[in-house]
Amino acid sequence: MAVMETGTHRWEHCAIPASPGGTGPGWGPARTGVVPAATTPVRRSGPIWTPLAGPELLDRLRFTGRPRPVADAERADSLRQFLEEGLEPLGREPGVHEGSVARPPLVVTKARLTEAHSRPGPRAAGDRAPTPAIACGILIGVLFRQLITTGSIGDPVADGFGALAVDDRHADLLAWVGRLPDDQRRALDAEVRRQAEGLVRRWPALDPAWLPRTEEPMRADLAGGAVVLAARVDLAVGRPGLDVASVAVVEVKSGARRGEHRDDLGFYALIEALRHPAPPFAVATYYTRTGELDVEPVSDELLWAAADRTVAGALALAACTPPDGGERRVTGGRTLAGTGRPGEHGTIPG
Repeated sequence: MAVMETGTHRWEHCAIPASPGGTGPGWGPARTGVVPAATTPVRRSGPIWTPLAGPELLDRLRFTGRPRPVADAERADSLRQFLEEGLEPLGREPGVHEGSVARPPLVVTKARLTEAHSRPGPRAAGDRAPTPAIACGILIGVLFRQLITTGSIGDPVADGFGALAVDDRHADLLAWVGRLPDDQRRALDAEVRRQAEGLVRRWPALDPAWLPRTEEPMRADLAGGAVVLAARVDLAVGRPGLDVASVAVVEVKSGARRGEHRDDLGFYALIEALRHPAPPFAVATYYTRTGELDVEPVSDELLWAAADRTVAGALALAACTPPDGGERRVTGGRTLAGTGRPGEHGTIPG
């Protein structure tokens, strides 16, 4: 049996004879199809995929195949200037600062950015209605942080719900879970246990010298404090570098891969690039449902695309009805970089 790694996958290749007319065993995905009832099924060659685990998982995160970004004050200044110019209408809106009391800033998060780009037009602010998938994601996030900080998970269901019970922010979710029909509750508990067992099997202990940090808060103030970019990442590893990037960021997802997950990673990288001399060298999404690790090396292109998307999303959010019910309208217009680079502008609706 031969083993080959491609990205986040490890392919174990079995030497199965090729089908008639084939060219021999290969590394591509196994083909599927409908076999007529009257014929004998043909054994086809194909890979057996297994998630990376232990040192292989960490190596995939540490070694991206690209040079790590260096600290660059000009890059950081250019990104901030681009953001400040794009968000300038929000900083000069009437009533931003009234007397000694400042109006609450517009807080831009990954979830709000995704909403702004996926649902144009006014929208009501508020939490999403709970679902089994959301409950599973919150529980797995808690258990992942427990595993990183303590090195173990006991009973996943007891540990997860016990952690949520001490946080008043999850009171409504716990009450909703308590009202689930028995079959749905059993299905939720079973999925939490399955994903937690995968975490324990695959994630090794992290060396304390790497400074692993869970629930790492990130924040960048812009437009004179009128806009705040805010995030909280599941895992950050490495000490912020003064000369070369040395931080990796990991986001944990319990569901299926979605297109906006890559945008979330760019948002994290952007905030970190505004906070420290060097951006992260890698941002990654770990899917606990399958064990896949999607690693995105941080580049200038990624940072500029994230800055572009952030300005467009913030302007769209500012034009919507805020939680207090008042109207927030952006005065003036702004053209944003359509190619992810400053100076090459295309109009973005906002």
